[in-house]
Amino acid sequence: MFRSFLQGKYLVQSLSGLSKRQKRILDLLQIKPDMTTKEIAEMIFGRIVEYKSQEFASVYRSLISIEKQGYIQRVQVQLRWRRVEIGQIKDNGKLFVA
Repeated sequence: MFRSFLQGKYLVQSLSGLSKRQKRILDLLQIKPDMTTKEIAEMIFGRIVEYKSQEFASVYRSLISIEKQGYIQRVQVQLRWRRVEIGQIKDNGKLFVA
């Protein structure tokens, strides 16, 4: 069952369908709202991560997955990611402000 509730300024949805890494990414984006894929990968693995590494690819796949689920959005023109705030609703794969 899909449930959501308010926590701070974010709409928090039931996270039961997410992996540990995906939940960790959401935690990082709550602490620092705009991060690049490389910054996220380096925070998760605790070392410098190259763009063509398996670690970078793994984090990128996780980001794409949680973007499709509506938890985060890509910041346009930049390679950054941001958590979805209250008032933004996903409709047919596109985010708009309600």
